[in-house]
Amino acid sequence: MTGPPLPFSRQTLVGLLLIGVVLPAVIWASVGAIDDGSPSVDANVTERYDSLDAISGTQTVEIRTNGTVTSRSVATVTLVPDTDRKRVRFHDGANRQHQLQVSNGSTLWLHDTDQNTVTVYQLTGPPTESSTAPRIQGLVTAAGLTDDAGRPQSIGVSPLPVLPRHTGVAPQVDANWSYGVEFVETDTVGGQDAYVLEIAPTSNQSEAQYRQRLWFDTERFYPLRKQTSWTDDGTQRSVTTTYTNVTFDAEVSEDTFRPDIGDDTTVRRPEFPDREWYQSRADLRAQSSMSVPNPTVPPAFELVYATQTTGRIDGVGLSYVADGRELTVAKFNYTLGIDPDERDLTLDGRPASLDPGPTISLSWDCNGYGYTVRGTGVETDQLVEVGRSVGCPV
Repeated sequence: MTGPPLPFSRQTLVGLLLIGVVLPAVIWASVGAIDDGSPSVDANVTERYDSLDAISGTQTVEIRTNGTVTSRSVATVTLVPDTDRKRVRFHDGANRQHQLQVSNGSTLWLHDTDQNTVTVYQLTGPPTESSTAPRIQGLVTAAGLTDDAGRPQSIGVSPLPVLPRHTGVAPQVDANWSYGVEFVETDTVGGQDAYVLEIAPTSNQSEAQYRQRLWFDTERFYPLRKQTSWTDDGTQRSVTTTYTNVTFDAEVSEDTFRPDIGDDTTVRRPEFPDREWYQSRADLRAQSSMSVPNPTVPPAFELVYATQTTGRIDGVGLSYVADGRELTVAKFNYTLGIDPDERDLTLDGRPASLDPGPTISLSWDCNGYGYTVRGTGVETDQLVEVGRSVGCPV
């Protein structure tokens, strides 16, 4: 399958800054009673988290396969929670192309300090409201820490982003599983007190044996450590992200989120198509000379925005979300060149390619256009049904 690369989006680019993958799961409270030794959280967790300004510290990401460390990165970071404003300087810079990554929220600069080059990307996209604080509030409540009677609360919440996208690994999580949230203990991370919560499937039939542990700072409820472990096709995997030497509400200079560009620095600005954002499919359809797909999506999904891309590549896209799951439908003015002999299935008689993984992708050509349907936390059968609803319009 050949064709020009898809245009970068904000979601793709900020992944380079080590943001987490939202795992597709609905969390339900565990059924066991919390013992008498559990703490009682009287604070408004959402307000405490939202009050955070800049944070500085050391970020360590460790990946294990069957108990053996296969990847470990250490970086000095300064960040503003739930924004794209970050500065990440890797200590193991010799093992990566870009040793310094800086973003002011609208522009991302990737520094290759060995070559003294900076690659610049514009981060365009619709404003989004962070849901991290209410997620943490929901987890703490679900674990029973805010209930004076010591009973977990039967509420549904989404888990926190825990896997850095740059690692290339993520657990295969069934979006229909239900999970229990349980208080484990009070621990310390880098000398700071933390509440430890564990998230696990309530059913023992889960082949993935998914487990997630979160260490929340007891005062500000920032996750000082996030650990995810699972089994994939008999292989045990885990990813642990830890923050130490943490300073909350750190004093940040104006230069922190600006690039380090000297007179002899080479600056590269890759060309990408222009992109416009719309709040509805109808608004996109009114502005686009290209017909817009009209997919049938699962009932829980809601459209969050629509896009029109113009330039070397012209296209339209629709983005849907539901409980941490993501679903996108896109159409472009180029064909993907799918070989009929290598098709995985057919859509309206056209050969289609299905690429599995944490994000499943379904692609096909129709009347001179290429189509893709991508889903994170969406079952393959559901994704295929969305593709069939788009089909190959006349």
